Amino acid sequence: MAALAACTSQGHIMDKRLINLLLVEDDEDDYILALDYLQEIPDFEFNVKWLSDYDLIMQSLQDEPFDLCLLDYQLGAHTGLSVLEAAKNMGCATPFIMLTGQSDGVLDAQALTLGAEDFLVKSEINSVQFIRAIRYALARKDIAIERLERLKIESDSRAKDRFLAHLSHELRTPLTSIIGYTDLLLSRAELDSIKPELSIVHSNSQHLLALLNDVLDLSKIRENTLSLNKSNFALSPFLADLQNLFGIAAQKKGLLFTIEADTPVPEFICSDATRLKQVLINIIYNAIKFTQSGEIRVLLTFEQKHNQSVLNFSIRDTGIGIPQEKLKRIFNPFEQVQDTTTRTEEGAGLGLAISASLIKLLGGNFQVDSVLGQGSTFTFLIDTGVSSENLVNLNLQQPVALQHKALTTNDTLQGNVLIVEDVSNIRLLLTNIISATGAKVTSVDNGQKALTLLSDEQQHFDLVFLDLHMPIMGGREVVVAARSQQITTPIVALTAAALKGSEETLQALGFDQVLTKPIDTQQLHECLTHHLSAASNERDALESEQPIATQTKKVLLLEDDKDARELMGLLLKSLGIEVFSAQNIQESLRVYQQEQRFDLVILDLNLPDGSGFDAAQAIKNINATQQLAIISGSEPEPESLVALGINHVLLKPVSLPDLQKLIE
Repeated sequence: MAALAACTSQGHIMDKRLINLLLVEDDEDDYILALDYLQEIPDFEFNVKWLSDYDLIMQSLQDEPFDLCLLDYQLGAHTGLSVLEAAKNMGCATPFIMLTGQSDGVLDAQALTLGAEDFLVKSEINSVQFIRAIRYALARKDIAIERLERLKIESDSRAKDRFLAHLSHELRTPLTSIIGYTDLLLSRAELDSIKPELSIVHSNSQHLLALLNDVLDLSKIRENTLSLNKSNFALSPFLADLQNLFGIAAQKKGLLFTIEADTPVPEFICSDATRLKQVLINIIYNAIKFTQSGEIRVLLTFEQKHNQSVLNFSIRDTGIGIPQEKLKRIFNPFEQVQDTTTRTEEGAGLGLAISASLIKLLGGNFQVDSVLGQGSTFTFLIDTGVSSENLVNLNLQQPVALQHKALTTNDTLQGNVLIVEDVSNIRLLLTNIISATGAKVTSVDNGQKALTLLSDEQQHFDLVFLDLHMPIMGGREVVVAARSQQITTPIVALTAAALKGSEETLQALGFDQVLTKPIDTQQLHECLTHHLSAASNERDALESEQPIATQTKKVLLLEDDKDARELMGLLLKSLGIEVFSAQNIQESLRVYQQEQRFDLVILDLNLPDGSGFDAAQAIKNINATQQLAIISGSEPEPESLVALGINHVLLKPVSLPDLQKLIE
């Protein structure tokens, strides 16, 4: 028997939500009664399909998108339970409400176990109970749909951010060669005649690098992987550098540029100098760009606020101003004020979006006030991380410590340096730069050759520059193998992108330092000077600083990938953990039963003989209170995590801070 009916209650149909409902019922009187109850539900219009034949029911559930199914238990040769079970087995997402002629606790439990939303006895049904059950079932479905849509949006966003990060990463390698060789050409006196053209190449390369950095920063911020590197630094020299940087640019446009403080300020503050400078450069650069006459004034104020020592920055300009309707949008990525005010200047529209996020990470907040045609004032504060005891007057005239020592210095460095880089242009570039300092350079194009040289007792190196991504043998594998052979030579990692936790992870593997491509010549010089001027003393100091591992906890690691298993094991051991490893479920259960007690079991989700959930269930059968953690390349199913009592999930790639937080 099949029939279609439309049920509406009093009111305007256009204001009602249309619900496609399947009514599985073999009694016509009960069908009519159900239609009456449906008609009394306000705010809904029900498009009802009435079926009682099993085959038609299953075909309809498979072919048609129903919002709800009212399912009678008694259906002749079949039961509502068999319909429900078959529907769930074929992946039907329609919510079910089971209807029965008499109360039955066992039947109730079976229906709910199979996935029914509710269980109602026909003789006890009244309009209120019926309406409540319908509303609850539809609300739960709405929540499930909303959650799926949210997960899809988040997944799409993560995919886009990963693509941007990968694109930035890949473009850094050719940029390293372009910027590096342009630097070398600009330093040669015989090329003076073409230096204007070389300067244009260099300037545009730096602009492209800045844009890539912005894209990568934005990706890190949205994935919550941007890390800060806070340290103590002198405030006056820091601001004097900005005064020198922007003073000339402002003067060229006939603008007055000043940096002042109307209160004494700390001599030193504890913050991330690089990120703070990035914020100030973004704002001041925009102020100069959009100001045709008048001034740009940077004003600092130090104060105690809520038991915090904060430094207020106010950057005021007399430029074109920002329309009121744009003020709330200028901190969104790729928003450009010039879209509605001027077309004389262009940009990517990333600077302010990144700056606002950085200020939040630095412990402050961002505000902007603007009047169109009169100018803008950007205000933000940061936590200085210091007390209010050592305050001084801001002095931008004091001698500034030398911050940009050229590699063409008269200082001669001595020592043997090994460069391991598969890209020939970058390998040759580093060779030329380092050789100019007086150091002796050996270079190879893969990790296997490097490890052979480092293992040769006839060879001696004071410093190694090691690229992370190479064919045959990558940098991570080389440093792990070298440290396992007790090779203590300082090794510096070369990478195209440093994400949150990556530096700590690389140091745990055995790297002494990390340099990001394109290589900053000043950082390269500081690295060479640091390691080559007193190589033996530096090695002794590093060894003395290594913490003594105290194996206070035991962890079982189940990971089928050999490289990932070895890497995770090394990271855990660096935290003082006693690690037991297994590559499949059977081996992990054998180890688990032999050792009896583990503080934590870490399970890869995808295994050759099952899933991490299978392993978790087997371990829970042995010890119901065992603490478990899942590692996976994608978000595991929340239902499975809850069912197995798994409270910890780590998404790959796993870094040292991730593991440290998990262990703590």
